[in-house]
Amino acid sequence: MKFLHNLLYSKRPSSATLLDIALVLAIVPHLFVAKFFMLVYLLIALVFIVKKQKNTLTPYIFMLVGLVVIMLNFFDDYNFSNLSRMSFFLSFLSTLLLYVVSLQKLTGVINIYLRISPILLMLLSFFFFDSITMLLYSIAVFFIYTLLYIWSRMDALFIDVLKKTSQLFLLSIPSVVIMFLAFPRISYDRADFGFKADNYAVSGYDGEMHVGAKEIRLSDKIIMEVSFEDTNISDDSLYFRGSTLSFIDTPEWKKSPSFTPKDTLQWRQDIIRYYITLYPHAQQWVYALDIPTMTPSHTILAGDYTLSTKKKVYKKQRYEIESSLLYKITTQDLEPYLEVNTTRNQQSKKVLNNRIPFNATQEEKLKSLVAFFQDQNLSYTLKPQNIDEQNFTDTFLFEGKNGYCVHFASAFATSARLLGIPSRVVTGYKPSKENMMNNYLLVRARDAHAWVELYIQERGWVRYDPTKYASQTLSASQVQTQIEDEKSILDTLNLYFMYIKYSIENWVLNYNHYKQLEILNNLLSDAIYLLKFALALLGIFALLFILFLNIQKSVSKDDISLEMQKLLRLLKKENIIKKDDETMEAFLQKAQKSSGISMKSISKYYHILKYSQNKKGY
Repeated sequence: MKFLHNLLYSKRPSSATLLDIALVLAIVPHLFVAKFFMLVYLLIALVFIVKKQKNTLTPYIFMLVGLVVIMLNFFDDYNFSNLSRMSFFLSFLSTLLLYVVSLQKLTGVINIYLRISPILLMLLSFFFFDSITMLLYSIAVFFIYTLLYIWSRMDALFIDVLKKTSQLFLLSIPSVVIMFLAFPRISYDRADFGFKADNYAVSGYDGEMHVGAKEIRLSDKIIMEVSFEDTNISDDSLYFRGSTLSFIDTPEWKKSPSFTPKDTLQWRQDIIRYYITLYPHAQQWVYALDIPTMTPSHTILAGDYTLSTKKKVYKKQRYEIESSLLYKITTQDLEPYLEVNTTRNQQSKKVLNNRIPFNATQEEKLKSLVAFFQDQNLSYTLKPQNIDEQNFTDTFLFEGKNGYCVHFASAFATSARLLGIPSRVVTGYKPSKENMMNNYLLVRARDAHAWVELYIQERGWVRYDPTKYASQTLSASQVQTQIEDEKSILDTLNLYFMYIKYSIENWVLNYNHYKQLEILNNLLSDAIYLLKFALALLGIFALLFILFLNIQKSVSKDDISLEMQKLLRLLKKENIIKKDDETMEAFLQKAQKSSGISMKSISKYYHILKYSQNKKGY
């Protein structure tokens, strides 16, 4: 508390100190993106700056060392074409600014460049970070910058400057809101700017599905956030497609090394538009609702209607996607989807063939397959038992009879092939509408799922989720479910938090000219929207007008400072000027020597009236 009291009632520091504070605040974001050698260089330079050693050779030594450091930092990445890459150019520019600032500080000379460098560094940092954290930090920094500027112009205590800055900051809100809504937006391509993300995530799917006895533990890691234009979407439609796997390399399902899927979209219905914020997962998959019918920028739509990025995702990406919930997809070459090792899983093959007549139609085979899975009394568990990876389908269906989604999907797809029905496994995410608030859906790692697509004549590829055929849930999963139920309140609060966070990101960080046009269109076409908008602005202006009147009343509270300003102006005409870092006492002594007029009484009463707690009698 004593420290806080001393801070609030501290006098104005020198201009150099105020500038140093501004520089430190501006440099902090760049430390997170600076390369190793540059960080070492800045640390050593800081030691020399703090020691304030007066050596004329020091700046020149650091100039040469700094050039070597820059070469080391960018030697591997540099070529002439790289300068046209935004990420390289911005990183190079950031390093140069830090280099020049450190050299200028070592000289001890404050010039115009050093004065504007905090603003330049802060503006440049916006290109590296696009997060809520950076937004809040930027607001705080610009508040402090305003405070420092006002303090440099006022001979007042910190608490007085803090009050004044807060009032001015609040008064600026209407202007900021109007500029934010109306200022023209440049359509930067965010996915190619080389922004460094706040967070880093380890991989999700790697394009394969391993069918083994390993226990799985549910994770709350966030995979993506989804915002729908229409909230009327059923729970059964929330299948986010990641990859399709057709090649069986026991005990794994993989993409075929010699076959590229070439599906054909025959027709589509129930088009839905939505926005995905994909979190870093160090892979190229983009998870879209079955099935995506448009290709967002910087993505590739494969022949099996899965989306992937051109580069691995190491930062949050936002995509606008359109999917069709009803569709027909056909494939001409079905041979790769019928490949199965008949020497394995003999029991499954025998039982399935015995259940089905010799001349059964595909539809009859399909009904028999579904009925067989339902009759096997299979159990869903996160800790499977009695699994033979080399003879998986037999042990799963007739011995262990337990597993999670990958086991159900693999056994179902393999059984379909044993009956001559083309099949493939699809991996992705199947969240629940319980994780949905309004039009916002939160998808976590625990929503990872695997299902099957069967090729049905006249219908094309049809989705089947064999996990639904489980007749019971074993205790290991029930315990996990109980734990989740106990955390339901916390999960609900977290969902609210993520929804608010997403809304802020969506409206502030992702605000662009399309949203400007949307607001303008609503203002012109919707009278109620226009009325609400006008009333909101009037309310803000009314509150701030009241605040302005209060500020006006408090402007002349420090009468002694106002009177001293008159004296300073008179002495300035006599070429007696007070320096920024000069105390009032030292200045009055200087004025007395220069003018020959005694300033002792003025100095005495100024300090009594300005700082004394007992002012009675003066």
